[in-house]
Amino acid sequence: MPRLPLFIVASCLALCSVTARATTIYRCTDAKGAVTMQNDVPCGPGMKQEIRKIGEVPTAAPPPKRAAAEPPKSLPPPGAQFELVRGPVSEQLPEPTVPVAERKPPPPLFECKTWESEVYLSDTAEPEARCAPLNTTGLDGNPSFGAGAACEVKRDTCTAIEGDALCAAWSRRVDEARFRMTYAAPSEKTARKAEYDKRLADYVDSSCR
Repeated sequence: MPRLPLFIVASCLALCSVTARATTIYRCTDAKGAVTMQNDVPCGPGMKQEIRKIGEVPTAAPPPKRAAAEPPKSLPPPGAQFELVRGPVSEQLPEPTVPVAERKPPPPLFECKTWESEVYLSDTAEPEARCAPLNTTGLDGNPSFGAGAACEVKRDTCTAIEGDALCAAWSRRVDEARFRMTYAAPSEKTARKAEYDKRLADYVDSSCR
């Protein structure tokens, strides 16, 4: 009756795992307590026999395909959020005083963002710095005993508006100036009308019309 050393049995187990073939292992103990492992061969007479069946090794499922990474979303160009569904009403605008061939783009505009992510239009790329208030505390760190006031100087970041977005931004500026002029207090009527006339002239005589 063949008896296999333990290292041969281990090799058989590895081979069974590779070939994925069902196998029966016999653990045989003789009268002296010696143990042998036999592959597909029962133990001899008078030996204590333990049987272990090893089934087919399950095949691991292939990993699921990863979804294609979505391309990063591009940010809207400067001025895109200032585009209005309705700009200055054409019937209310005066006729341009400059021939079409001589019209130029309107004055530059810049889309600026504050440290609090508020967006606004500016005539300059470098608006004046702002002073963000800071909380003051006492010497023991108690905010209730803070003395005086403090602030941190911060600058807004601005980006030039170009192309069609520039015309859309100017369209909005004229519309807003008309609104402020129409509903201004009597003491502000003159200043608001001057603002509207200036913005209207810059827009009407530009290449946006």
